[in-house]
Amino acid sequence: MTTSVSERLLTIRDNRTLSTPDLVSIDDLSLADCELIFALAREFHKLKTKKLDLLKGKAIALGFFESSTRTQSSFDWAAKQLGADTVGVGSGTSEKKHESFFDVAQVIDSMNAAAVVIRTQYSGLPAQIAKYTNAAIVNAGDGWHEHPTQALIDGLTASDDFGSLKGKRITYVGDVLHSRVFGSSARLFAKLGAKIRIAAPLTFIPEDVETVFGAEVTHDIEAALSGTDIVYVLRVQNDRGATGDISTLREYSKAYGISEQRFRLANKNALLMHAGPVQRDTDIHHALMTIPESRILQMVENGLAIRKAVLWLLCTGATKSFTRI
Repeated sequence: MTTSVSERLLTIRDNRTLSTPDLVSIDDLSLADCELIFALAREFHKLKTKKLDLLKGKAIALGFFESSTRTQSSFDWAAKQLGADTVGVGSGTSEKKHESFFDVAQVIDSMNAAAVVIRTQYSGLPAQIAKYTNAAIVNAGDGWHEHPTQALIDGLTASDDFGSLKGKRITYVGDVLHSRVFGSSARLFAKLGAKIRIAAPLTFIPEDVETVFGAEVTHDIEAALSGTDIVYVLRVQNDRGATGDISTLREYSKAYGISEQRFRLANKNALLMHAGPVQRDTDIHHALMTIPESRILQMVENGLAIRKAVLWLLCTGATKSFTRI
C-alpha cells in the first residue's frame, strides 16, 4: 500500500508539538524542537511546491510593517502550499490612521487567524503582541533583535553538509551590531554546539557580545578566517544607519569584504553563507556567488521548507489562553 505524503509527514511528526505556542526568539525553542523542525523541513524540501491540505480551513495573517521580498513571499507561499488562506495586513494604513500595533493584532486575532507573521522595525514588538493574542505569533524580523526562521534555515543548511555542528567554527563577518540575522543565527549555532567567532570593525561590535554569545571577537579578518568551517557574511545594514558607523563602503569592502583569496583561508570544506540580499563586491566578491562551497541560493530554497514546518507545527500545536478585554 502506498503511503501518502500527509501520512509520511505525520509519521515524522509522531504527534509532537513545539514546546512554545509562539516563535519570537530562537531561545523559545528547545534542541528537540529544532530537530523536529529540521526533520519536517527535509521532507517538505523533497516535495518542492506540492500543494497539501495540512492547514486547510486555517487563516494566516502576514503583518509585514517593514518591506521584504524573500521573507514575505516565502511565508506566503509556505502557507498557501499547506492549504491555508493568507491575508496581508502590513500596508501601513493602520499606522497612518494612528492605530496601535496591538489594536491591529487584536483585530486580526478576533477574525480567528491561526497565526500572525510579523516583520517590524521595532525590536521586541512580536514578543509584546504575543501576550495579547490567541493566534500564534511568528517573528519574521524585529529591528536589530532577531529573525528566528532565518536562523533555522541556517542551521538546516549547515547540518545538511556537516551532520553534527558540535565543535564546528562559524565566523560572522560584517555588520553584527545592526543584524537581526546574527541575533538569531548565533543563538542557534551555539545551541547546536558550534563555536562563534566575529570579524568586524569595532563600530560594528555589540556591547557584551562575548558574554552573551560566548563569541570570540577579532578585527583581523585574515586571522578570523583561519580554521573556520562556515564563513557567514552579514551585509552592511544601510537601511538601519550602519553607514554612519564606517568611513565609506569602499574602505569597508577593502578591509572586510570576502574575496576568493580571503575565503580560501578558511578550512578546505568550509561553506559560504549569506542571508541576502547580497551587496555584490561589497559583502562578497561576485565571483564567489556560484562557487561549489556557496550555500546562498540553497538557503533561499530551504526557507520555504523551514517556514512550512514552523507554520504547520504552530498552527496545530498547543492553544494559548489569552482572554480578550
